[in-house]
Amino acid sequence: MCASRSTSREVLILAGTRPEGVKTAPLIRRLLDDPRFTVRVADTGQQPGRVAEALAPFGLHPELSLRPQRRTGSLAELAAALITGIDDLLTHHRPAAVVVQGDTTTALAGGTAAFWRRVPVVHLEAGLRTNDLERPFPEEANRAMLARIAALHLAPTRTARANLVGEGISPDAIVVTGNTVVDALHDLIARGTAPPPTWVDPGRKLVVSTVHRRENWGHGVAATVEGLRRLARRRADVEIVLVAHPNPQVREAVTTGLAGVANARVVPPLPYAQMVGLLRAADLVVTDSGGLQEEAATLGVPLLVTRDTTERPEALTAGGGELVGTDPERIVAAGIRHLDAARVAVATSPFGDGRASERSVVAMAGLLNLPTGRLVQRRRVVSSTASVSDN
Repeated sequence: MCASRSTSREVLILAGTRPEGVKTAPLIRRLLDDPRFTVRVADTGQQPGRVAEALAPFGLHPELSLRPQRRTGSLAELAAALITGIDDLLTHHRPAAVVVQGDTTTALAGGTAAFWRRVPVVHLEAGLRTNDLERPFPEEANRAMLARIAALHLAPTRTARANLVGEGISPDAIVVTGNTVVDALHDLIARGTAPPPTWVDPGRKLVVSTVHRRENWGHGVAATVEGLRRLARRRADVEIVLVAHPNPQVREAVTTGLAGVANARVVPPLPYAQMVGLLRAADLVVTDSGGLQEEAATLGVPLLVTRDTTERPEALTAGGGELVGTDPERIVAAGIRHLDAARVAVATSPFGDGRASERSVVAMAGLLNLPTGRLVQRRRVVSSTASVSDN
């Protein structure tokens, strides 16, 4: 159950994609342990079903669910539906603060709606920058705009903090917490709930790949897949597993590109715990995903980033990461080099120590002027559903 309104402050946590679900889960659990807070979790429906899937391994599920009506699939259509739906939630529940995570359309829409209602915005994973509005698009613009309206910036690294300070954000409004994805990984691994899939071939070196960034659609996706195809053909001792994105055009492109390659397979999106198990078994990760950069670096898996720039430089400086773009031969050369090199042990993650959610709760209590409190037994999030019109 949620805590009484008379003794706690209500916090609304918004998530619309699987990464948002994963990264808010440790924070939700911490807040549920704290009697100073009432917690409401809303699935905005940006990626239908993916938030509930991401929360499930942590014993959580959304209390509120929006159903944005989509016809064209455009960003403007999605943003308009989300702002309308989130504004309705704010009007009904009147939270003391709204938490948004990362740089999705959900985060920007939620932050904007809350700002318009004069509700303090807490930005989890604030301060990531490439300083190139085209890469990644539209995420770089989304997170930069959120920085102008957030009341509290929970920065995952010192680099992220420096980015915010350089943009004129008051240092008093920034707290370096670490990244909550490290908390999530530690939790799943400690509980033994992230084994590798049974179909992984232990006799081959495993390359795990994803490709989905909007700026890579078309030529970038095709070039990346061609690089993986060539790597598979040159190295019979390698098994390549490409985890497809839900977008049907991307899925078709990767499936077609790897057709006929005996030691490569395309699999549908995996439940998060199973994906973590797959990454733990991997010898190399090839991705344009931001979250996988963090997870690979935390797990100590060598990493090729198929982009020209990254907002997570810590994944590269940790010693196991490399920017390769989408040129097929660069992917092949770097892949072979990393597969043949000795694995470098990672003592600690460059993205934190697994206590990001703990620091985030302390910072949020400070924002809301709450007294020092003690943790209590975890409370359950109860589910219900709301609808969003397409007006």
